[in-house]
Amino acid sequence: MIKKLTLLVLVCLSVNFLQAQTLEDLKTKKAEIEGMQSAKQGEADALQGEIDGLKKEIEILSGWQKGLSGLVGLNFGTSNNWAANANRNSSSSTLNIGVNAFANNIKEKTFWRNTLVANVAWQGLDNDTEDAEIQVTQENFETFGLSESQIGESFDNTGTDFLSDRNTDLLIGSSLWGYRLTPDFALSGLGEFNSSVFNFLNPGSLDVGFGVTWTPHQIPNLVVVVHPATYHIGWTAGESKQNLGLTGAKVKATYSHEFPGGIVWSSNLGAFFPYSNEELPIDELDSAGTPIVVDGIPQIRNAGAFEYTWINSLNIANIWNGVGVGFTYGMRKSDLESSGLQRYTALGLTYGF
Repeated sequence: MIKKLTLLVLVCLSVNFLQAQTLEDLKTKKAEIEGMQSAKQGEADALQGEIDGLKKEIEILSGWQKGLSGLVGLNFGTSNNWAANANRNSSSSTLNIGVNAFANNIKEKTFWRNTLVANVAWQGLDNDTEDAEIQVTQENFETFGLSESQIGESFDNTGTDFLSDRNTDLLIGSSLWGYRLTPDFALSGLGEFNSSVFNFLNPGSLDVGFGVTWTPHQIPNLVVVVHPATYHIGWTAGESKQNLGLTGAKVKATYSHEFPGGIVWSSNLGAFFPYSNEELPIDELDSAGTPIVVDGIPQIRNAGAFEYTWINSLNIANIWNGVGVGFTYGMRKSDLESSGLQRYTALGLTYGF
């Protein structure tokens, strides 16, 4: 009886040992297969990356690449006898429309890059829809942007109509053609204008020049233009519409990069450096574009041809059904147009085509 019991115990222990050994073998084999799968997946991903890169190169070399994206920002508000509002009866409206377009034809030995940027914004504001006549007092003169000397006077406060004032107006177009000397460097010609949609070249500028363009293959989407032989014409604002034409160097750089999550950043910087210090005497204008006159004498200032423009855009694409959110910040310095730094911002919904 004892022998039979001992034999039974030994058989049970042997079965458990064999089962444990078989389980460990299966786990080891599973781990080996998973490792092989991971290695194969890495090879497949690498091959897919090469295929995508070749597709892009084939697309680029096969003809025109075109793109269009738009930005729309809007805000409408009214209040009617709303006690908590500083202006109980008021209305405001803003609308911003921006367009970015490109058409590129890139071949093995030549390229032709064309871009167009436009941004226009309108606004309307009425701080008192009920009372058109405002009495200036010690308490409210600063609120309406008036001076202390105007206390006791009255003025018309009807405000502006719906979207009646245009507060941003930008139009920039460029066309760059090049013939490659090496994969990274090319002889090139550039034509570019910088103006506005509704007041074309009033003010504005036009550049036509030749030089070299650098498109490093190590840094995709970077284009650097250096044109030492450039003729530049700048026009002033206002009725006189004077102009100044000089030769100089045009330097321009554009870059774009897509981050994870569909976030795209693009930057466009351009500057003109005149070879001479020639200046043009022009009217000094106020913030409304009206010539400043002191004691009956128009104020004159001298303006040179140096200018630069820098525009940065950030776009979070395809948040919902192809609609994203975009933000643009631009700055420009041109003595012929304004004695100070010009700036604009735009925020709104975007859509790409």
